[in-house]
Formats: sequence, structure tokens, C-alpha cells
Amino acid sequence: MTKETTLDTADTSLRVAPRKPRLALMGEFSAGKSTLSKLLLGGAPMPVRVTATRLPPVWLSKGADSAVAIRHDGTETPCDITALDEVSVEDTRYIRLCNPSETLDICDLVDMPGISDPNLSTEAMLSLVDDIDCVVWCTPATQAWRQSEAAMWERIKDRTNGDNILLVTQADKLRNDRDTARMLARVRKETEGLFKAVYPISILKALDSGDDEAKWQASGAAEFVDHLVEMLLNPSSSAAQQAPHYTPPNAPSDMARSDDAGETSLALAGSDDDETASDPGIVPKRVRRVRTELRGRRTRPGADL
Repeated sequence: MTKETTLDTADTSLRVAPRKPRLALMGEFSAGKSTLSKLLLGGAPMPVRVTATRLPPVWLSKGADSAVAIRHDGTETPCDITALDEVSVEDTRYIRLCNPSETLDICDLVDMPGISDPNLSTEAMLSLVDDIDCVVWCTPATQAWRQSEAAMWERIKDRTNGDNILLVTQADKLRNDRDTARMLARVRKETEGLFKAVYPISILKALDSGDDEAKWQASGAAEFVDHLVEMLLNPSSSAAQQAPHYTPPNAPSDMARSDDAGETSLALAGSDDDETASDPGIVPKRVRRVRTELRGRRTRPGADL
């Protein structure tokens, strides 16, 4: 076997299908993470009676509704999707939850507990962060970007691919536009270079906007969602291309496959409408469905968790 043949063979072995980006929702307690997941998925991924603050991390992937608890030793235990709050937080690395949302065609979504959760050690959280690509960090407008958040983000940011967004939630709770502008100026100054963008949003108003374009825009969701979808369709190379493909220990079992996950990531732009793939002005059908699902909010949840 010649050297040239060996190199060619090696190069071929490194050509792997890109996988879907893995997006984590992070922040302090009551920052809006769970309500954001409702916005992104087109409805609550978990039963209403399940309290997100009593759960381990929840890893959402595309599929028929089902739930599996992944223990720290890698063992998997099927669990009742209507009784997730009975899963032991201490004994579970994360819950693998399958959901049919169109949004999960373009990413896996990881809903993390609050960063101050006493039931989740920093080491356990960081080990899971090592398995994700990018983060939407939620911080409430009335207490935006506290020292505890800055300290934790300092430990997290270099573990990501850099495609991170800071979402200032509950922006409608500030008294007026002047207070909002001052808060944003401070936060953007303190986080300069740490995030790709900073967006203020009222998630509840976005969920309430229905087909009212003016309300959707006013909620702050429009720019954020457009940026997020574009970022997930065109992630940084460190997320999109892994050669050879790496499946983290204890990760969901279907991550090792180059099937639906690979076909719906970066190649998504041509997977439904091949004839439109070369025209950036035409949005493929699957992407249109995702954006429609993100846009078509009518039901308001009980609280901005």
C-alpha cells in the first residue's frame, strides 16, 4: 500500500456526516429557561404539573414522546413522562426526552437546571456542558447578569463553540424604555466579547402574540429567533464538523448514528428542496416549518419560570 493510498484512505475515513448542533438553555433559577423551551418547541415539552426546578438536566431530541433516565454510570431506565418529577436528581445525569417538535429537526435542546441548584454539582454540570455545542443564557432583566452568572460563564464559555447568545428575559418588567436602555448598555458592556449577541425579550408576550406581527416584534422574539435559527443552521465549524465523529460517554444512544440527525443538520438546507439549496433567498420547507412553529404561539403558560 503506497503512502498516497494510505493518506487518501485516512482522509476518507475522516469524512463524516455533520450532526445536529446541541443547544443548552442555561441561567439562574426563574430566569425563563423552561418558558423559553415552550416558545422554541411550540408547547410545553413536559406535563404542566412537572416542576422544572425539581428535575435533572433534560436532553430533548426529535422523536415520538418518550423518556429515559440516564444514570451517572451510563445505565438507562425508562420513566413515565407524566411523572418525571419522581426521577432522582442526585442519581441521574440527565433525562433523555424525545419530542416531535419540528424545531428538534435542526438541533438537540438541553434544558439545564439553575446554576445554583444544590442538587447538581458544578462538576456534573460542566461534564454535560462538554457534550453540548452552544448556549442561550437566560438572565432576568430586573437582576441582569449577576456576579454568580459571570463567574459560572467564565468556566463554561471556552467549553462551547462560541455560538452563544445572552437573552435578557422578562424585559417587560422594567418600568420604561429608559430603564431598559440603561440595563442593556450595562449588560453589553460587562459581557463584551462573551456572547455573539444580547437580546431583550418578554417570552410571555411572544407566546401571547399569536398571528399579530407587531406584538411578535414588540416582544423582542423576532430578532432573537431569526438569529438562533440562522446560527443553528450554520454553526461554527467546531460544532458542525467532528472528524472522526465523537459520541460522548453516556450520551443519547442515537448520537452515534449518521441517520436523521446527520441529514437534518447543515445539510438541512438541501434536504427538502434540493432545487432551492443554491438560492439563499429561498427557504427550504423544513426550515419554514420550524420558523412557523416558533412563530405560531397562541397559548400562554402559567408563569415565566
